[in-house]
Amino acid sequence: MTRTFVLLIAIVLSASSLFWGFQHLTASPLPLPTASNTNTQISTTYTATIEAGRAAKQTLNLAQMLTNTSLAGTQVPGSLTIDALGRLIPDNHSKAVMDYFLSLSGEMPDASIRRLLEHWARHNAGQLAAADLLTLFDQYHYYRSRLANSDYAAHYLNKNSGDIRNKLEQRQKLRNDTFGTDIAAALFADEDRYDRVSLQRNQILTSRRSEKEKADALQELRKALPEALAKQHQRQYDLQRLTAHEQSIKQQGANAADLYAFRQRQFGDAAALRLQALDEQRTLWQSQYQNYARQRDQINSAAIDIADKQKQLQALRSRLFTHSEQQRAAALDRMQ
Repeated sequence: MTRTFVLLIAIVLSASSLFWGFQHLTASPLPLPTASNTNTQISTTYTATIEAGRAAKQTLNLAQMLTNTSLAGTQVPGSLTIDALGRLIPDNHSKAVMDYFLSLSGEMPDASIRRLLEHWARHNAGQLAAADLLTLFDQYHYYRSRLANSDYAAHYLNKNSGDIRNKLEQRQKLRNDTFGTDIAAALFADEDRYDRVSLQRNQILTSRRSEKEKADALQELRKALPEALAKQHQRQYDLQRLTAHEQSIKQQGANAADLYAFRQRQFGDAAALRLQALDEQRTLWQSQYQNYARQRDQINSAAIDIADKQKQLQALRSRLFTHSEQQRAAALDRMQ
């Protein structure tokens, strides 16, 4: 009897434990993945994988298109700034991208450069931003053409500040007329800052201060500059000093080997080689331009009307120069 009673109590306790355990499991179920959540995760992962593969493919396509150009092995500098609606926000990044593709001028037609830019923008920024960038590109191309065909350059060497300020104001007006004030300010913010500092620097150099006062003022100016701009001005200053020193040693009878040895001591092997290559390019250009100038003068002295002269001059430049060299030659013609 006692044994039967004990067995009965054990059964009741076991049943109670199972009951309360079942209630606990029912009240606090484990978070099992639902079919909907699983499908969403798979879909998101799949979409991300597809987009990554598509972007890599488009990057590869662009690299293939640039294989036989001077941009082979390079990358587009940075990315575009886009708002929440997918529209382009013009800024210095936009300008850097456009300058990158426009560096192909002379290697391929303008229309091909525009298509390359569109191809890159569509697959890296979307259709809306790409359309905005193409509109901006057309304006920028017009601006660069106007700039190349007119004397907007501010020459800081041995020029008074009034002349420089006038050039800068003319160039600013061209930018504002082309892009509008706000977009012009966004695109050319870095260049505007550089020009303002260059003007201040020129005012110091052309002032009646003593050499020590000028040096102190220039040092204070450099301290106030952002690091990148300070380095840019230092490079310009070093280049000006280099040019003056090289002219001095040439006047003393230095030959090409002496000049290379001087550059090697000052800047190292790589920089000396680059400077030598620039000299060779400059010499080649001067020879090409002198040859062109002789033929140009013959056309200008011929007894034909102005319209025919212009046609012949344009044909001559097209025959002797690349597209970018034609603009350079035309600018040099206007300066004479």
